[in-house]
Amino acid sequence: MRWLTIALVATACGGRGADHTAPSYEPEPVVPIRVEWKVEQGAGNEVNVALVVDGTSLAVGSLDAATEHEAGTPSTCALRAASQRRTEIVCGDTNGFAADLVGNELLVTYVANEQPSEVKRVPVNGNVLNVKMLVLPGSKL
Repeated sequence: MRWLTIALVATACGGRGADHTAPSYEPEPVVPIRVEWKVEQGAGNEVNVALVVDGTSLAVGSLDAATEHEAGTPSTCALRAASQRRTEIVCGDTNGFAADLVGNELLVTYVANEQPSEVKRVPVNGNVLNVKMLVLPGSKL
């Protein structure tokens, strides 16, 4: 009886002869989407923002770039996020734009006081964002 129990346990635990190999997993190839924020001076304290997606510039809108201590210029803008799924630009004290990779689209939203509102959806071909550094007009690298 003892031998029968050992044989049953060995069989249940995957004894020789049983093929317990896991199916091979092929990771999805990485296809980058090149994105870059562009800002230029607009009227008064406003800056005009564009998002360049794989070489195509798309006007996104304007932002109030003024801060408590500084007039609104592109120099008050900065990248807030730059990851494989999200990029965000902020200007001034209270507003910005975000672009999130959602399926086969970039969902661009306006963010003010942490309340996002959709601006546009951009079809893309790729699965990760490759965010270029923000270069402000007149800056030297």
